[in-house]
Amino acid sequence: DMDFGDRFVPSDSILDINFLLSVNHEFKITTSAEDRMVALQPCKPGQVCSAKEGEANWERWRVSRVTPQLTGRSNFGITSSGDFTVYLACMNNQIGQDCVLESDNTAQQVPFSAFINLPANIVDSTTGAAIVQRRLHIGKDPAKNLFTTKSYAQNQKGSIDFLVAQHDVDTMLSTRPDTYRGGATVIFDQNIN
Repeated sequence: DMDFGDRFVPSDSILDINFLLSVNHEFKITTSAEDRMVALQPCKPGQVCSAKEGEANWERWRVSRVTPQLTGRSNFGITSSGDFTVYLACMNNQIGQDCVLESDNTAQQVPFSAFINLPANIVDSTTGAAIVQRRLHIGKDPAKNLFTTKSYAQNQKGSIDFLVAQHDVDTMLSTRPDTYRGGATVIFDQNIN
């Protein structure tokens, strides 16, 4: 609806109007301080255990000597209306496509994997599949982990799961008592066209 005022007298029967529109996608990740620090706990495959459950699982290990895997989860909220990709940058070194944890005592390194879980309104850009336990890779690769938002939603729940495999936990246990530290930055890179 346009109004040029009562005194406007057109001199032509055609009026050309050019519009320049800027469309900005909304994209926001929210986390808590607790979710930025993950303590890996011994857990059964496919599970993430609390500190209390982890302590009980270490007690079981002392009896059974069956090495557990180590898992942890970092939760986040995501608001998205467009396309984006997600990838890792390692704090320390990397082994293959995994970042590493390093021993405080011996500088021994073991790899850990990261997997992303996204809400149902965000899918794989190529296949349209839901994003559940999708492995995160180091460095941006336009062919990997490109996601699209099917429908806008604010502050939906997502998570990153971390895993140290059983054989790498055996390596960690060989230097005990010890503490292993490491980290990765998870980069959410909005696709701006």
